[in-house]
Amino acid sequence: MHKVESKVIKFLGRDNKTVISAYRIFQKSDGKKLVFYPVPKNANSSFKKLFVELLSIEKNYLFLDDEIPMYKKDKYKLDSNKDYWLWSFLPPKPKFTVMPSSLDAIKIAVVRDPLERFLSAYNNRVNWHKDINFNNLSMKDVIKRLKEKNFDNQHFLPQTFFLGNDPNYFNYLTKMPSINGLVDYINQFFGKNLKIKRLQTNHGRNPITMEEVSKFSNELRYIYKKDYEFINSIKGNLL
Repeated sequence: MHKVESKVIKFLGRDNKTVISAYRIFQKSDGKKLVFYPVPKNANSSFKKLFVELLSIEKNYLFLDDEIPMYKKDKYKLDSNKDYWLWSFLPPKPKFTVMPSSLDAIKIAVVRDPLERFLSAYNNRVNWHKDINFNNLSMKDVIKRLKEKNFDNQHFLPQTFFLGNDPNYFNYLTKMPSINGLVDYINQFFGKNLKIKRLQTNHGRNPITMEEVSKFSNELRYIYKKDYEFINSIKGNLL
């Protein structure tokens, strides 16, 4: 268990054997708990940064500015005073896990139109960061891999991999780009009023456009069929 110096918040780490969870669990002094289910390319880095700032532990986490692509990160001297990479604050590839009912936590997450998410993932992770396994692949080649269920890059995994198939499992969901309602709710829970920062938005040179992505909409809608079913089933719990 990791304890944070805060009047109202502590958070439980993933190594806490008393909590069967792959997620960070934020707990107030009155016992109320909040769990954020992270999904890559759904404002994930932005929410990680928000959480470490809300907990006043941002000085412990290293985040390379978006101006530095990941394939160049080894060329930069890292701050030895930082304990962790920011990406490690929330699990990088958490397959959906049902929380024990005894935990009684408020569960929140962000969803995104699958075509928009694919566009963001390709431009940021392939075109800009040149991620291993997907480096130098054309959009058509990436789609071919995904059709073969080759999800070597977590940013292209279906959202249901991270969120399951039932939107009613969550207390609150928000759909990008309208995330302010969820940010307000998180701030209220923490008793603070911080702004969320947009991160991981660099698209590199010659980014693909939605017009280009739309040419493959049939293939992508098939690949992300369950994501569309999930989003279209959201009812009263959308912030």
